Amino acid sequence: MKKALLILDPQNDFFGEDNPNLSTFQATVPVINAAIAIFRDQHWPVIFIQHTSTRKPEGSENWKIHQQFNHQSDDICLNKTHYSAFWKTDLETTLKEKQVDSVILCGYMSEYCVLSTLRAALERGFTAVILESSIASLDDVLTQFTLKISPKIRMDQLQ
Repeated sequence: MKKALLILDPQNDFFGEDNPNLSTFQATVPVINAAIAIFRDQHWPVIFIQHTSTRKPEGSENWKIHQQFNHQSDDICLNKTHYSAFWKTDLETTLKEKQVDSVILCGYMSEYCVLSTLRAALERGFTAVILESSIASLDDVLTQFTLKISPKIRMDQLQ
């Protein structure tokens, strides 16, 4: 089983002082970076997926990957314009080219982007789980709901 790590919306937009749940977002970064390290050690794909919108136009400061993430130039980066990272993107093609059959999700806007991408992955025949302690939303209740109804994995189960 070949895995890929999907990091949804790790952008500056969510790390500003105007985020009412900033501390929760910040708490996920070390978990995501630890997962990135595991995936790189295993030579599994690390895919950063950035949301592009009028609030986050491509190339803007809000759109850029936040500096705390261990992002490297050889990581795969994709843009999305909808909640699901599969909708009108090359994600499915990219995963198939890399012979991936299992995706681990982490990132932001739990009830929107994470959950939509999880379900889209399952609909396309991928095994898909959320990495515990690696997702956040503006409201922790929505993150807990997302985790409650979704398949998940702990960090110690990744390898």
